[in-house]
Amino acid sequence: MSSRQELIEKFAKKANLPKRNAGAYLGIILEVIQLILAKSGELKLPGFGAFKARQIPEREGTNPLTKKKVTFAAGVRVSFKPGRPFKQEMLGGSFAAKAEKAKAGKSGKRKK
Repeated sequence: MSSRQELIEKFAKKANLPKRNAGAYLGIILEVIQLILAKSGELKLPGFGAFKARQIPEREGTNPLTKKKVTFAAGVRVSFKPGRPFKQEMLGGSFAAKAEKAKAGKSGKRKK
């Protein structure tokens, strides 16, 4: 798993910046992403993906160990859906071939 520090180091090297500046810029970028999600609930970055924030209502649950009822507080859940170019890069360019193969193999019926 990569860390924030590793991201800063790679950003600094790629942008030819001192690590201190790269860390500050990364902090600003992350803060702006949070502000946009808090205001509009969605951020689309073409070619990269989309972030979406949604409200999760308070809910009841059961503690599996004690079997007692528990109330989970309301909150916000943020999800990320990668865009096609991002997926292709992550899969080494084999994304399109796999998608076509999967599409050709669909029979329209679900397996049980």
